[in-house]
Amino acid sequence: MRAPASLRASVSLRASASSRAAAFLRHSAAALWRDAAGNATVEFVIVAPAVLYVIFTIAEAGVIMTRSAMLDRGMSVAVRDLRLGLTPGVTHDAIKDKICDAAFLLGDCRDVLLLELVPIPNIAAFPGNAVSCVDRTSELEPVTTFNPGARSEIMLVRACLVVDPLFPGVGLGAMLPRDASGGYAILSQSAFMNEPE
Repeated sequence: MRAPASLRASVSLRASASSRAAAFLRHSAAALWRDAAGNATVEFVIVAPAVLYVIFTIAEAGVIMTRSAMLDRGMSVAVRDLRLGLTPGVTHDAIKDKICDAAFLLGDCRDVLLLELVPIPNIAAFPGNAVSCVDRTSELEPVTTFNPGARSEIMLVRACLVVDPLFPGVGLGAMLPRDASGGYAILSQSAFMNEPE
């Protein structure tokens, strides 16, 4: 028994429509596969985060090195004046001012720099404690030793500068050990002998 002609025509139309839809989808997929218009965008989306990560890390490392070199320069100028006795009435603030005046690119240096100056009577007397840094979340400054020493005495000066990362959430800026205020410490130290009279 054969199906009625109207049913055969309906099935034939459906089969024809589905084969046309399948052919359209195959043709569209092939056209999209050959189309290279979006390739640059895909490559950019894949490569750009890695490139930006490297750029931000390099920039952060450069800023850290520059700040460290500037702090070392300021320490060198201040220690030279201390060693030669060119700084009358040696005080914490006077030495801090000398360091900050000689160093560039340190921002609000006077507010975030803390110094320690101690005499070293013998080789076993080097301070074993960590360098104290400014706590920017507190109104109080940590207490440090600041003793200008006597003539012909070996002195150790240590400095701690607390600064904010350039890019705190990316690359090296995200990996730096930070204090409660979000800043990291840059340390510098120098030893010298007070000039004899």
